[in-house]
Amino acid sequence: MKKIIWISISLLLLLILAVIFLWNRIFGYPTLDQAVQSNWKTPVKIVNTDQENEMVLYLDETQYVFAAYEQKHGRFHVDADTESGWSASSDLGPAFLVVAEPKNNKGNFMWGALYSDIPIAKIRIEYIHGETQEVKPKNNTFIVKMPLAYQKVDHLGLMETISNVHAIDAGNKVIQSWNPQ
Repeated sequence: MKKIIWISISLLLLLILAVIFLWNRIFGYPTLDQAVQSNWKTPVKIVNTDQENEMVLYLDETQYVFAAYEQKHGRFHVDADTESGWSASSDLGPAFLVVAEPKNNKGNFMWGALYSDIPIAKIRIEYIHGETQEVKPKNNTFIVKMPLAYQKVDHLGLMETISNVHAIDAGNKVIQSWNPQ
């Protein structure tokens, strides 16, 4: 009888310890920063978020990483399977990274970053059928859900729907442009 009680208490303690150590993984993290960092061994910095669509863009040294997150009951989860990371370089002015991709069954998104200390006032996106979008950047980065007309475009064809993306300063001067050619 004592042996059964001892085994039961030991199993209960193991269960309690497992829940304590896995609490954040199971129930989420109290902040988005902690949820993002939980997938990385090196420090990362959140540079932009889209709270409406629950998207986050963060910087790992020189690589930008775009991911979907989920907030439930005030706690955050970031699914490592949704992360995609890119970096850019350029011989002609500041490097300008632009990526279009579907994300977590929430639609097709475009995101990017200008590798420069020159502050961007807006991003102007021009699509192949004449549509334009203007986005207010944060930390020289942007996240935007693509227009409805491009929500059914296959992942492989998304980049082909863009004709130009311009990073524009406060004086309405184009700092850098990106196009798929």
